Amino acid sequence: MDKDEIVSLAKKNLVEGENWHKKVNVREIVFGFNDGSISTLALLAGVTGGALARGQILVAGFSGVIAGAISMAIGAYISSKSEIEHHQSEIKREEQEIKEIPEVEREEIRQIYMKKADFAEQELDMIVNRITSDKKIWLDSMMKEELGLFEERFENSVKVGLIMFVAFVAGGLVPILPFILVAVPQTSLLTSSILTFVSLFTIGVWKTTFTNKHWLLSGAEMVFFGILAAVIPYLIGDILLPTILSQIAG
Repeated sequence: MDKDEIVSLAKKNLVEGENWHKKVNVREIVFGFNDGSISTLALLAGVTGGALARGQILVAGFSGVIAGAISMAIGAYISSKSEIEHHQSEIKREEQEIKEIPEVEREEIRQIYMKKADFAEQELDMIVNRITSDKKIWLDSMMKEELGLFEERFENSVKVGLIMFVAFVAGGLVPILPFILVAVPQTSLLTSSILTFVSLFTIGVWKTTFTNKHWLLSGAEMVFFGILAAVIPYLIGDILLPTILSQIAG
């Protein structure tokens, strides 16, 4: 393979890698599905432990999923939008500084590259002159090298919110399904727990496609936190809730 073929292959891999990265919102999918599954199972465990009727349990479950999905979607939208707004404000600030105090900004570029490698003074001058000769490159260098802000990583805020909403709903419906199909709440809860933990384990394994973490550890981690979140509210609903209700009734 000659030099031109190597360069061509490297460019192709880079483009394909970037396209794959842009297509998969791993954070929103994992976060939304995980939170939807765990919070809904925890809610169902709590109300089942409190000996509520099947219909009441379903109402509580669906209400929790809808409310949680809306809340998570809005939170994802606002946080994503805030990041973009912060990035835009930093761009304006850097533009103003380049315009008003260019020598200070030039020295910052020099200091940044001085720390990167043991450049000779002449090499540093060439780098600084080349970067600062183009204001767009200059501004981009300041944003990435000084502030660590990369515009490429920001996505459409509405898209992020919608993905979070769908992922939360998908995760939340998993533990509810057994309560629809099985009439006995206690049996439904057991089936729901098993189904939820299997789905969490599956998501944990899927996540390793992007994280390179061992599939068993990743799946077990998701299941561990799912169990922790389900057991605590169940105990609260089974022990504390009846006591509180009996005191109120008395």
